[in-house]
Amino acid sequence: MYTSCMDSPIGRICLKSSGKGLMAMNFNKDEESPCECEEKEDEYIIQAKKELEEYFEGRLKTFTVKLDLQGTEFQKKVWNELLKIPYGELRTYAEIAESLGGKKYSRAVGTANKANPVPIIVPCHRVIRTGRMISNYSGGLDVQRKLFEIEGIEYRDIKYLR
Repeated sequence: MYTSCMDSPIGRICLKSSGKGLMAMNFNKDEESPCECEEKEDEYIIQAKKELEEYFEGRLKTFTVKLDLQGTEFQKKVWNELLKIPYGELRTYAEIAESLGGKKYSRAVGTANKANPVPIIVPCHRVIRTGRMISNYSGGLDVQRKLFEIEGIEYRDIKYLR
């Protein structure tokens, strides 16, 4: 297992690799306490850090770091659909569900979205509710707004549910 942390415009980010690919990324929301990780990097963490820096600078639109996502088959299908959402665009949970076989899966898509182990790289921040509403982004609404700004996504008309 390899771990490393980095500072970013949205706060401290902790990365974890299995040695087969990037498997987790967490936001450290508590500015008082640093990420607790023993710095031990591999090629995937090094690449992820470089790509995240380029993304935050507005120079990277598509991540290429290899992923080693752990989850159910359904979660993996959802995360693969999220990877298809173009930079700067939004999709609804219903649209993702429809691409997987029907709108009846909307709640399950939301649950899989929330369980996404690699936010930003697997762009769960680009998924919103029907009616241009968002809530419960794993990094918090301030982080989601910042990601929208980086990608040029107009968000002033989006309703925030608390």
